[in-house]
Amino acid sequence: MKIGIKIKLALVLSGLLFLTAFSIGGVLIMHQRSSLEAQMRSMAGTITHEFASDAKIPLMQKDTLQMNLLVQSILKYPGIHDAFILNDNLQIEAHKEIPELGLTFYEGKDLITRTEGSAPWLVKEGDGVLTFVSPIIFKKTTVGYTAVSFSDAFIKERVALAIKRVAVIGVLAVIGLSLLSIPLSSRLLRPVFKLFTGTKEIAKGNLDYRIPDGGKDEIGDLVDSFNRMASELKKKEILKGVFNRYVSAHVADEILKEPDQIRLGGDRREVTVLFADIRGFTSISKRLRPEETVELLNSYFTFITEIVFRFEGTIDKFIGDAVMSVFGAPIRSSAHLEQGVKAAIGIKLAVTEVNKIREARGLVALKMGVGLDSGTVIAGNMGSQARMDYTAVGDAVNMASRLTDLAKGGDVLVSEEVYNLVADNVTGTRIDSVFIKGIDGPVTLYNISGLRGRWKEDVADILGVAIPELERQGVVL
Repeated sequence: MKIGIKIKLALVLSGLLFLTAFSIGGVLIMHQRSSLEAQMRSMAGTITHEFASDAKIPLMQKDTLQMNLLVQSILKYPGIHDAFILNDNLQIEAHKEIPELGLTFYEGKDLITRTEGSAPWLVKEGDGVLTFVSPIIFKKTTVGYTAVSFSDAFIKERVALAIKRVAVIGVLAVIGLSLLSIPLSSRLLRPVFKLFTGTKEIAKGNLDYRIPDGGKDEIGDLVDSFNRMASELKKKEILKGVFNRYVSAHVADEILKEPDQIRLGGDRREVTVLFADIRGFTSISKRLRPEETVELLNSYFTFITEIVFRFEGTIDKFIGDAVMSVFGAPIRSSAHLEQGVKAAIGIKLAVTEVNKIREARGLVALKMGVGLDSGTVIAGNMGSQARMDYTAVGDAVNMASRLTDLAKGGDVLVSEEVYNLVADNVTGTRIDSVFIKGIDGPVTLYNISGLRGRWKEDVADILGVAIPELERQGVVL
């Protein structure tokens, strides 16, 4: 039996459409699976870590009732299969099943005892369950652990649904195309190839790629959906780029994971606040043209921002010729004071090096004073629904600002309380009987002149990368 050319072309075209549809579907399914897995692991790590933080006091107080209430509360989260609170011997202190209490937690026991990486740790993966463990730490001592098991049934369900949808769409497309004439089939095939080309362009990072109008049929709707997807991806990249101007890439990624958290209001948290102010800038600016003044400020602010970001800090705001930065917000960090002190000395050393370069070239050099304080503040989004700023307010902010007012060029001033916390890692000079506005009586301050040991090496490593990089970009010079 002789098969006509129209049927042959229709079959070939149907086969091509089938392969194209399933190729696109495969890419989308893999992307969706990867995205869901990443979101689940991130959520699991965050929940386990917060669970450990909440369980610290009840565990140390042996408050069995409160620990069991915490377990029952954590089990209310969708996707959580099981939860435990363990003592430092890996014995179960709290669990949904009372007979489990006092037994040893054997899942990942060897991995828990020898793990040195950052918590939480994935100690078991299999049988549709992911088990994470996070240490409960009090004063640098591990007093227990929390363990949370998460079911991956949600991911499997979504992927199965996606596969089913792709299969249905593919089969319907093949059947429908087989019944069409060759001219219509050829016309429909062109936008399909454009879609295939579009997916490759997006995969290569070309988010500006757009497919021309595909018509007013199903293929046209698919083209429109693709273009909307590309536009949304472009907007997200632009938004991430804007975030990166204010916070480090790590902080920007964390914020974008939970954009619903960006709302008015704040919460209490321990942070370190750093102010860096240019000394005598008013007299210097009078000798410069406005354009030169702006260029000078931008150069200094750029490398200060670079150093703050490299120590996981956030640029809160620029105030004239001063910079305010915060460590420990919006992403919490137990090492915020260490990060802030390292950044302060990094700024001091970087200003010294940049001034040498500028003076050798006959350019204006600036002296910068730094004030730093650490304590509890209210950090969050403040302003109005139409316009808000992420900032911190509190005594630590006021103290850091006032210390900056007292700092001379090259000074890094801190309170006696802050200095005592970092004394083993810094060198400094004691300053007695200093009067500060808003504080009754004289206080003792310290001018940190340098770092010791590992802290010194860390800052040297950072500056060894940051300054040459900015020089290559033509910023510092």
